[in-house]
Amino acid sequence: MRRVLLLPVLALLVGLLLGLPATASAQSPEFTTTIENEFPQFLRFRLTATDPGGVTDVSLRYRITGSGTLARAKPEAFEPVPAGSDARVEVRISTGTLGYIPVGSEFVYHWELVLDDGTVLEGESHTFVYLPPGEEWHSAENDFMRVYYHGDRESVALRYLEAAERTYARIGRLLQTELEVVPVKTVLFASEADLEDAQPNRSEVYDAATFLCGSQVANNIIFVIDRSCGTRDRSDTLRHEFTHILVEAAGESALGKIPSWLNEGTAVYSQTEPGRSFTDPFEVALAIDRLIPFSIMFSTTGDPSDIGLFYGQSYAMVRFLIDEGGEETFARLFATIKAGNRFDRAIETVYGWTLDEFEEAFRAYHDLPTREPSTPEPARKEPTPTPEPTPEPERPQATPVATEAPEQAEPEPTAAQPAPAASTSDDGGRDLSNVALGAIAGGAILALLAIFAFLLSIMLGNRGPQPQPEAAAVEPPQDPAPSGPTASSSGASTFAASSRSEEPEPEPEPEPEPEEPEYDEWGPPPT
Repeated sequence: MRRVLLLPVLALLVGLLLGLPATASAQSPEFTTTIENEFPQFLRFRLTATDPGGVTDVSLRYRITGSGTLARAKPEAFEPVPAGSDARVEVRISTGTLGYIPVGSEFVYHWELVLDDGTVLEGESHTFVYLPPGEEWHSAENDFMRVYYHGDRESVALRYLEAAERTYARIGRLLQTELEVVPVKTVLFASEADLEDAQPNRSEVYDAATFLCGSQVANNIIFVIDRSCGTRDRSDTLRHEFTHILVEAAGESALGKIPSWLNEGTAVYSQTEPGRSFTDPFEVALAIDRLIPFSIMFSTTGDPSDIGLFYGQSYAMVRFLIDEGGEETFARLFATIKAGNRFDRAIETVYGWTLDEFEEAFRAYHDLPTREPSTPEPARKEPTPTPEPTPEPERPQATPVATEAPEQAEPEPTAAQPAPAASTSDDGGRDLSNVALGAIAGGAILALLAIFAFLLSIMLGNRGPQPQPEAAAVEPPQDPAPSGPTASSSGASTFAASSRSEEPEPEPEPEPEPEEPEYDEWGPPPT
């Protein structure tokens, strides 16, 4: 009896097993993808699917590693594919002005086909790294960074990896943070022109006035070129841009936003030295008391002439916070911003300063006076014992002289303009006034002429007797002329060699140049 029952079951299982290969074969067409790289504007994904059956719809599903989002692209024109035919479609993805995707991005993609019976076929996932075409790109990597390069730049790529490791150890500890997305992709370009071709569009005026050494274009992508950019360490650009990623990991969230001065100042702090292109403009601004007000430091300046000052002041503000509160307090500032607090409220919470108090403490640290209002407060009619400052600075008030207009049509006589003599008629008074004005004007002209003649006589006296051109042409030279620029006819010279005596004197030994301060990967020494 049991055998009779088992026979139909076995027959059913055999039938199913025999039918599976045919079904899998019908639903597993071969997918072939080719990608045309039209850098910097587009990528074209082309699919050929061999006899998938009747196809009514095609989609390209993809994500870019690090972005955290999924996307779907459709062909611009598609006609249903009948059963028994190959499906051939093309999908275009914008990477330039229509929708910027930086080079160095890693696409993970697969195709989806909808058959006429509603079945959805998914192809296997593949990876494509978007890099400029025309070069043979290589890569070097460590645990958290991958450097793409072409040509003979392997040693540069390895140097960048070492600088990144030291920067991660130092700034990661300073900010008490870890990378959220790895690996960080660093694209090493051969020149600034190549780097700019891969950049998002910027102001032409800004580009013409600034030199681009590197940039952070995504939360896990960095662009760099191998050259010194204001410091002696050619890896400082990598340190700077990599620190931006660490800053975002430490302080950015859906609710919190790091201000530009704190972002850029920390990035400069990560360099082996800040560089004179940043420190010199800041020192000049200190000397003339023309620092950028803290209230407008939350975003980077759009004026190329202020870039050096903005970065230099941002660096000084970060150094001030670290010197005043220590590294633990500095890290707590980032965590407070990431929790959703505005940066000014976060500074008040962590350091106990309002933004104005922070600015005044910074100015006092650099021996600058307290900021004064643009115009003094007008005198009060009734003195108050202790005037309290208003919450917001008042606009300059006009003086009473400027606000009260005289009622008379003609001005009153002044010391420079004597009053007319008494007269029995208005016409006589006007005649005497005209005569007086004419006398004063004539006297002023004569005085100016006398001063001009006096100055001209002094100038002629200083020149002294000049040799005639004819005599100078026939007179033989007395001594060989010294090398270098000679003194002018007035005896002044801007070149020290022109004042040497005729007898050669032994040259003094050159004074030793002051030693440059030493820097290492831990940043500049404390001032």
